[in-house]
Amino acid sequence: MISCIICSRYSDISVELKENIASTIGCEYELIVINNSMNEYSIFSAYNEGVRKSKGDILCFMHEDILYH
Repeated sequence: MISCIICSRYSDISVELKENIASTIGCEYELIVINNSMNEYSIFSAYNEGVRKSKGDILCFMHEDILYH
């Protein structure tokens, strides 16, 4: 399983990104969205929090403003 770890400036990621990941990933995955809307995390601490929450064998650290093709 792939754990997609995303540090977000908002409380959740966009529906467009959720649908994009679902339609392109091709395997079992989980989304771990770290809400950084209050700017309480550095990118490093947010990703470390995501690692703690992840259950996947593969970790994918990504930004919320990308789309996969």
